Amino acid sequence: MRRDHLLLPLLLCVLAACADAQVPAGATWPQGYADLRQGWRFHLGDNSAWAQPGFDDSSWTVVSLWDPAGKGLGYRWLRYHLRDAPHGEPLAIGILGQRGTYQVYANGQPVGAIGFLPALEAGDPIPQIVALPGSGTDLELALRVKTTPGVNASFAMPTIFQVVVGTPEAISSICNEYRFGTLLINIFSLGVDVLFALGGIAALALYFNQRSHLEYFWLGLFLAITGVSDFLSVGTFAIVPVSAKILIADPTSYLIVALQIEFTFAFALQRITRPWRAYEALLIVAALAQIPIGWFDIPFLPSFIWATTICAPASIILSVLLFVWYRRGNREAGWLIVPSLFGLANAFFGLGFIALIFHWQRLLFFFRVPTLGAVGFRFDALANLSFLFAIAIVIFLRFARISRAEAHAAAELDAAREIQRTLVRVDLPEIEGCRLSAAYFPAAEVGGDYYQVLQQPDGATLIAVGDVSGKGLKAAMTGTLAIGALRTLAASGLSPAPLLAALNRQLIDAQQGGFITMICARIGVNGDVIIANAGHLNPYCHGDEIVLESALPLGIATEAVYCETRIHIAPGDTITLLSDGVVEACNETGELFGFDRTREISRHSAGRIAQAAQAFGQQDDITVLTLAFAPAEVVNAQVVNG
Repeated sequence: MRRDHLLLPLLLCVLAACADAQVPAGATWPQGYADLRQGWRFHLGDNSAWAQPGFDDSSWTVVSLWDPAGKGLGYRWLRYHLRDAPHGEPLAIGILGQRGTYQVYANGQPVGAIGFLPALEAGDPIPQIVALPGSGTDLELALRVKTTPGVNASFAMPTIFQVVVGTPEAISSICNEYRFGTLLINIFSLGVDVLFALGGIAALALYFNQRSHLEYFWLGLFLAITGVSDFLSVGTFAIVPVSAKILIADPTSYLIVALQIEFTFAFALQRITRPWRAYEALLIVAALAQIPIGWFDIPFLPSFIWATTICAPASIILSVLLFVWYRRGNREAGWLIVPSLFGLANAFFGLGFIALIFHWQRLLFFFRVPTLGAVGFRFDALANLSFLFAIAIVIFLRFARISRAEAHAAAELDAAREIQRTLVRVDLPEIEGCRLSAAYFPAAEVGGDYYQVLQQPDGATLIAVGDVSGKGLKAAMTGTLAIGALRTLAASGLSPAPLLAALNRQLIDAQQGGFITMICARIGVNGDVIIANAGHLNPYCHGDEIVLESALPLGIATEAVYCETRIHIAPGDTITLLSDGVVEACNETGELFGFDRTREISRHSAGRIAQAAQAFGQQDDITVLTLAFAPAEVVNAQVVNG
């Protein structure tokens, strides 16, 4: 919203300090200057003849510089006839007015260096010292004022605030006092704005450290844009042109509310509903509309009321929502309640300004600028600082908690990776009479698939492919338990069905939770094969599916029964065992790789099968193990860790 009103109480404080010893023009000047705020003659329009000392301005209206008459765009003139000035002394005038909006004339001659500036360059009030020609006792002063779009607020802010005339030393002292007073009255607010901007940078740095936490991103934008917007609004010493406030600071006041909404919902882990999305769209429309409204000072749409009406409800409703979410058990939302109350206090500053406009005396304390010495402490700046400290504590605690959780998760992940190496071996053992090939493509950093190739006491080869439910360390631990038990049972020479039954009982007794699908095959030295299945995919032999009688996965029911299927393979025959990650691979259109493609490609090597499924669209861990009955030859497993 338009922030011209923020300047008004600050100017009142500074001008009161700089004009303690006002004396009317025409009297003796004991302090070396006179205040010419009263007694100006005013006229709308523009005529160069009005600068001449002999011009008759007796019919013009007599006004003070603070008189609201004649507000609006265009030219107007102010004339002052100074009589009985101290004789023989050089004189100067000090003018406090909107930078780049006026030209000074003395006895018909233009004086001063600034003059008029383009509308985009005009700025807030700045003191200008103008040396006056000669040292006579009579002086005709004329001010040609041009009010450009955006400079003159529709609620009657003056363009020229103060004019003093006196000795150069006295005028210089007054202007320096004003500059210093302006700095002191603004320094606290500007400091808070800088802290907001730095806080925004820090929050964005947190986001780049933890990219999965969007709340840091929204908070960073909220703080940084708020700090920059408020800094532009204050515009100390007219460093910032008014156009920057109207075209940048004012529209962003709406966007700041939208960022507050995004941050609140992201921090509380809540999904933004459609009404809130509609409200955000309204804020964006209001931000775009604010530019022409503020620039042309549309009188029937006062921007401060427009902005307060649209923006203020968000702070109130968000505070209530946080409390509701907290009562429902959302601990994260509870952390934001205190910062939101300080943010809500900031909204009352706009209420104070409305009270000033409509003369609501009881609410004016929201608008006043209390001072400690010469330093001003605006109500909204105090609320902003309190909010910043509160949110800093909340974010520190949140970041510390997340960092601890992520460090714990990273430690678990490292442990799971270490365990994974025992579940999926890179090098397969040498088995006489068999040619082995394996490929493993995990979908995540630590997968749940595993395979084992073990030799039994009678020379037979036992191969097993399984899939542990879940992911991460818990799944890895369950897989380790299963592999350890499998190796022990395989060494005892058990056939696949009783082996699976014994393994099932051990998993249930261990109470690890979850379950395991597994297919287990025993290949004898003469080509006899015994296969048992515990809820896993059927294997393939030379492109044909070996139909097995399936049973429950391991770890579900103690009474589960597992059946065996016997086949015979000749030299050159290949058995292919795989996980459901092959069949369930899915492309961008939602089409599955499916059983038909799996059957057609099952004749190929493990690496080619796995690569085909991965290229189609990997969704889960992909594990393929092939065993060809042939003279002894070892092919190393192809393992990809993602």
